[in-house]
Amino acid sequence: MAQHLVQAGARVVLTGRSKPRLDDVRHSLLRAGADPHSIHTVVADLTNPSQRAHLVEFTTERLGALDLVINSAGVGATGHFETHAPDVLRRLFDINVFALADLSLELLPLLRQGERPLLINVGSIVARRGLPGRAEYTASKFAVAGFTESIRAEWAKYGIHVLLLNPGFTATEFEQNLVVDTARYSVTKKRKMTADTVAKAALRAALQGRHELTLTVAGRLLLLVNRLVPRLVDWGFNRWTLHLFPESPVLNKPSRSDEPSSRREPNTVPGRPHALRLDRAVTSKQHHTPSD
Repeated sequence: MAQHLVQAGARVVLTGRSKPRLDDVRHSLLRAGADPHSIHTVVADLTNPSQRAHLVEFTTERLGALDLVINSAGVGATGHFETHAPDVLRRLFDINVFALADLSLELLPLLRQGERPLLINVGSIVARRGLPGRAEYTASKFAVAGFTESIRAEWAKYGIHVLLLNPGFTATEFEQNLVVDTARYSVTKKRKMTADTVAKAALRAALQGRHELTLTVAGRLLLLVNRLVPRLVDWGFNRWTLHLFPESPVLNKPSRSDEPSSRREPNTVPGRPHALRLDRAVTSKQHHTPSD
């Protein structure tokens, strides 16, 4: 993304937690002929308020205003939810959601001074359809999608356009930086789309004034089928999960013919794909005012 922006004559501020990584990006841009004065880097952990404040102060001093902000920082976690420590979900939300929202708010004054300002939030296919083995990541990206849709309407009063970018499997180092990985199935070989392809598509969508962009044919097909027949997608993911977990008690429970005929039937509500037991249930409730 930075390469295309610099080639178009933009001045950019790049940030990340890794100084060597930022230095590599800067050097690659310089080798490609970029003006050294147009590239600035700031090492920052965006979950740290003081480091975010330093980033905002630095950007204000160097650029004064912003025409474009791209929130692409994020981490993932793979594997089934119950196999992970409780703090995994919180760590993903800290980086993928809270840091994104906080930085967007802190950069709002600079965006308001920009010329036809644009904010791009990077979501995911899982921002629109949950996938098994990615519960925490899915939850965080659903939050990003909802946040993006809300501020798109709210910040229209400032003339700020907001784009939600949902890439598919992209050939990046994403899986080398997972918070936790207990997945039984790896999608590394499916990561065939290049980061350059994503960048070009995102900038093109931004120039066209689009509100949302979902990439890859497979990704768009999944979301289409999920919109039309969501139970079919649920069924497919359920079958895939059972395929990966042959030791599942669902696959190994006794058949009905093996059960004693005198067994008392539980109190149930008929329904598909299975009945709901009413004799053993837990509900949660907190005292609060009703929400929408």
